[in-house]
Amino acid sequence: MNRLEALEKIIAKHSGDPIIFSNGLTSREAAWLNDRKNHMYLVHGMGEALSVGIGLAAATNMHVVVVDGDGNCLMGYSSLNMLKDYDITYYVLDNGCYETTGGQNVEVNLDFPGINRIPVEAGKKETPNPPAPLITKGKFSSWVSDKINKKAV
Repeated sequence: MNRLEALEKIIAKHSGDPIIFSNGLTSREAAWLNDRKNHMYLVHGMGEALSVGIGLAAATNMHVVVVDGDGNCLMGYSSLNMLKDYDITYYVLDNGCYETTGGQNVEVNLDFPGINRIPVEAGKKETPNPPAPLITKGKFSSWVSDKINKKAV
């Protein structure tokens, strides 16, 4: 399976949940594939996706989906111990390399509790950058506020 196929399946499965996409190719391809209000693209935050997802889940009590690459997962490794405390589905797209930064090898076993590891082929689709961070943040913030307000009614 390639990354686009994996992203399609994740987006379809979690169409009503907030989805946090890690930086680099994961964000670029997810935005190109299916940009939605409930998607947050961490364009410049390598290793921060899980931390952002944990913060969102803690602040809102919402089910949150986080999609990371294997390299991003390792950079945010210290957040893994908090997965059990929040309603988070955590996917790691594992192609065995830091593809965004040039294809350096990542040789580590990512089979830990709470991680939904999805092996993907190395390779990328040439896609444009995702929407600017301020645009994404505005759309995403509005979507989260609407969800919280509907729960409160």
